[in-house]
Amino acid sequence: MLPGIKITFDNGNIGTVVSTADGIFGFIASAVAVVDKFALNTPYSVRGMVDVAKLGILPDVNNGVLYKKLKEYYAEAGEGTKVWLMGRAKTETPSEWFTPDGVTGIIPAKTFVDASNGEISLLMTSFDPDGLYVVALVTGLDADVWLAKAAAQTFCEDYTENQYSPLIVILEGYAFSGTTADLPSLLESTDNRVGIFIGDSAKQTGDVTNNNQANHILGGRLANIGVEENAGKVKLGELATTTAFIVDEPVEAVDVESIHDKGYITFRTHVRRAGYYISDDPLATGLDDDYHYITRRRTIDKAYRIAHNVASREILNDFDVTNAGTVSPIYARSVEAALEQEIYNQMTQQGELSADSTNKDDLGVKAKFNTTINVAQTSRLELSLKVRPKGYARWIEITLGYDVSLN
Repeated sequence: MLPGIKITFDNGNIGTVVSTADGIFGFIASAVAVVDKFALNTPYSVRGMVDVAKLGILPDVNNGVLYKKLKEYYAEAGEGTKVWLMGRAKTETPSEWFTPDGVTGIIPAKTFVDASNGEISLLMTSFDPDGLYVVALVTGLDADVWLAKAAAQTFCEDYTENQYSPLIVILEGYAFSGTTADLPSLLESTDNRVGIFIGDSAKQTGDVTNNNQANHILGGRLANIGVEENAGKVKLGELATTTAFIVDEPVEAVDVESIHDKGYITFRTHVRRAGYYISDDPLATGLDDDYHYITRRRTIDKAYRIAHNVASREILNDFDVTNAGTVSPIYARSVEAALEQEIYNQMTQQGELSADSTNKDDLGVKAKFNTTINVAQTSRLELSLKVRPKGYARWIEITLGYDVSLN
């Protein structure tokens, strides 16, 4: 085994390094190649609709769905936001993008993310199959959504462990039947790196059937905010889109609460506020999972990336040990301090972690070596790393009444 680092995510506990680029995401999309401009199975990075035009991606029958998604993504994220893009043949399904090829063993998503050299932290799918594809509804969504959900979770877990680059995938709730009762509860799943979005800026029925869902609008909002911020945060303002539908019904006429209560991400409105908002940011896992929400997932993933950047400096480093063969307290503290300071600088000071304002020494992060291990024999260092998350105002209760004395 090569000398290296293993970082595991602890769960069930909530009760100079270059800054990470938190809002660099990727699209894997059904597409048609454009001669001399846009090749399939080839990663591209773009920073706006001018770059999209240079690739020859137009609102036509070939790449109209992808064009729409990119246009609405940039309306939300803002021009200049870097995003990675890879087109795949329209004969493939999203589940295939996250599954090893039967012949080569290559996972298309891995090839894509590898090309970004660890930049991509969130993937969005854009499914636009050819005319031969037949939707097969299974519990409210196209059957491939469920295959993609499982495959994407496995891919993200493996990629995080082996490449030290944590990932999230936001799938389209493709071809939603419109009947919420058909949907299974995602709260019974354990896929805490996968979310499913339901709803779009356009109706499902029209001149052309639109089975797509607006995971790209969610992605655009996430690309433009901090890792600790919820995409549905009202203070961020309404979304750029002026239309939002669940199948063919305007969002304001739909029981979106029932969709939300099953763990899906969708649109919503707020009384006496104009425009549309994101409902919340759950992933396909139980409420008791520390990483049930995208905010929790993105925050801990950023801490993971920073921790890896700092700890990787220590690979094959030599250090003093005590008479018992345990790590020197001086060396241990130096590494602990480096981890704490870097996470404090890049996260706590940026408002992404909580710090106790009554304690000037609180950094919102704590690193601690296991000083009982005989490292002289094992050459293995162990330490825990804890960060304090932000709180979120999901439910607000106000008691309103008259009181003459205002006590």
